[in-house]
Amino acid sequence: MAQRRRHTGTLEAERTTGSHEVLDRLFVYGTMRQGQTARSLIANQITRTSKAHTSGSIYAFQLGYPGFSEADPSGTVYGEVVWLTELPATFGLLDAYEGQDFARVIKQVTLESGEMVWTWIYTLADPAAVKHGTLIPDGDWLRYWAEQQ
Repeated sequence: MAQRRRHTGTLEAERTTGSHEVLDRLFVYGTMRQGQTARSLIANQITRTSKAHTSGSIYAFQLGYPGFSEADPSGTVYGEVVWLTELPATFGLLDAYEGQDFARVIKQVTLESGEMVWTWIYTLADPAAVKHGTLIPDGDWLRYWAEQQ
């Protein structure tokens, strides 16, 4: 299970990852993916992207966004890892945008190359919230969203 963290402090990243490396990566699985509505929030701070996946599940909510849950580690969620600049300002903006319904946590994901990296990810703050959503069985928000249009 991922460690719940609400700020970008390097101490939390070091404690979770065992590295002194600045954690400048975010795994995006929904509306911040390339071509989606919230991508503009981070577009100017992205220096690199890579397709990636991680264990867990995502649920679609009626207001048009997904939420991530680790409740079922046998599932796979697809998305992208984005490398970000201006971390305090960028994460401050994203934390405010995600609000109280989501918590930013540290989680290991697998890049398209097969390399495993630690990233930040926004997860549902209340695991019971999944009962208000619809499971996306294949873990791919882009495919699910395209089918709903």
